[in-house]
Amino acid sequence: MKPVKAFALCVTLGLLAAPAAAGAQGRDCSALPTSAQRARACNPRQECLAKVARLPGPAQEAARRDCQRMPTSGTCYGPETYNPQAECRERQRR
Repeated sequence: MKPVKAFALCVTLGLLAAPAAAGAQGRDCSALPTSAQRARACNPRQECLAKVARLPGPAQEAARRDCQRMPTSGTCYGPETYNPQAECRERQRR
């Protein structure tokens, strides 16, 4: 079999197997962690600048320049923690 055809076959089989794997994971809550931090919308640059404010003199100025490279919007994790296993089991009961 030619390498291109073999690759295409592997990709096709992988895509066909993905929904089956996702369905299997949905039924098995024990595969999920017992603790995780919930994602939330945030401003990474603003959070960085707030942390940098505690630094002394020249270190603060250097860190401030580094913060300016960060995006002004994105996804952050924490400080809210939750139990994904418990939420999964609760969804299954409904």
